[in-house]
Amino acid sequence: MKLLLSTDFITQSFNLKKMPISNKIESSEAKTSRQNQAQDKTALISRKWLSYITIEGSLATVFIILTGGVFLTGLALMLGANDFEIGLLAAIPFLSQVAQLLSAFMVDATGKRKSIAVWFSVLGRQVWWILIPVLFLSGDWRLEALIVVVIISNVAIMISSAGWLPWIADLVPGRIRGRYFGNRNAAIAIATISATLVGGAVLDIFRGVHQESMGFAIIIGLGCSFALAAAILLNRLPDKPAELIRSNINWSHLMEPLQDRKFRRLLKIFVAWNIAIGTSAAFFAPHMLNNLKMSFTLISVYSAVAALVAVLLNKPWGKIIDRFGSKPVLAFCAFGIALVPLIWWIPRPGYIWILAPESIWTGILWTGFTLAAFNIPIACSPKERRTIYLAMFSVVTGLAFFAASVVGGILAQSWSHMHFQLGKQTVVNYHILFAISGALRLLAAFMILTFHEPREKGVPDMIQFMKYSILRCASIGRLASPWATKIERVFQIR
Repeated sequence: MKLLLSTDFITQSFNLKKMPISNKIESSEAKTSRQNQAQDKTALISRKWLSYITIEGSLATVFIILTGGVFLTGLALMLGANDFEIGLLAAIPFLSQVAQLLSAFMVDATGKRKSIAVWFSVLGRQVWWILIPVLFLSGDWRLEALIVVVIISNVAIMISSAGWLPWIADLVPGRIRGRYFGNRNAAIAIATISATLVGGAVLDIFRGVHQESMGFAIIIGLGCSFALAAAILLNRLPDKPAELIRSNINWSHLMEPLQDRKFRRLLKIFVAWNIAIGTSAAFFAPHMLNNLKMSFTLISVYSAVAALVAVLLNKPWGKIIDRFGSKPVLAFCAFGIALVPLIWWIPRPGYIWILAPESIWTGILWTGFTLAAFNIPIACSPKERRTIYLAMFSVVTGLAFFAASVVGGILAQSWSHMHFQLGKQTVVNYHILFAISGALRLLAAFMILTFHEPREKGVPDMIQFMKYSILRCASIGRLASPWATKIERVFQIR
């Protein structure tokens, strides 16, 4: 399928020069030929831009993986962090989303959203170089230095994001947004797998020779290098002239998203969801490292399985979103995700087999949920005010996650001495947080059912379509096809 943008959209919005037209009277065939050539040129330019966005996302993902998640947790634990500090580190990115309001004002006041997106992303990702020499020094202050770098990095990246999202939304046509970002997320998942496996192997190698600091220095340097390449590529994308983006700003402009009844309802749902997720999200990694005694390599394999599932299912989920809307996918996936924390009551040291099917289950559901959650605030925000709407969405939901992570850290620290037997399982503080998170996720999933997206179709319709597709595949023998295409063909939309 060709990804076409109209010639008028390209030339008017991104200030590209049109081909000169002869003053002579042309035949209808000549005019048609010229129009076809212009359209082909436009399609070629459009595909080039979309390819750039995909590659940039993959390169940036390497940085995100190597400086976040289990690697950030492992670094903090090496520097002596306790449960509260682990929760705080997980919460900082979401508190930093308040900076998106500043960014939204900067974008609307100057119209230079490309410059804001590119240069603040450079600042936010290259500041990590400072940590490399710090790792080879001694003293408790190193943990404080890590926290400061994480704060600076995340504030800068959040300022960048408020310019990046509406900029990219303008470059990707709405009619293919679900499918395109499905494909892009599949490429990002491949980058996730690669970065996770390489990072885990590097850390375990240096951990084995008691040079853990060197291992972290290598993966931080690698992540920063990939982030710089992503920024260079991002800088090659076009944007509208500043005068077409610049707009008047005032307090009522800032409050407009909160006065929009439908958007306010969407905010309430994602606040509830982020509270549910934030309560426990920071503690899966330390639970694997400290309680389940898993190596970085084994944790990386676990993460890679979920990412591999995302590679296979991003495109099908994107097609389903284009056909049924984001809300049915959100609701369907949310109910399944609510069960995930409860599964984590089962594994114990030497008995972690349940994490194999859990990683597949997680990969399937989080792939659909993440893609739908990315699309639904875009679909529910007016194009002319999209920057402030998306910034407000990030700020409000981010504050909810921040508060939940801090509370989770306080509870985890206060319950840190909790240990009691329940059958063969030794129940610790993290198990209680997992149970609380599971219950809250279920409540938030029911809230999603009450929201109505403009072009959505019902959840039962989507489930019926998926069941029909499975039965159709079985009835015509498609299950004999190579395993890598079976899952995708289940969701194939013609």
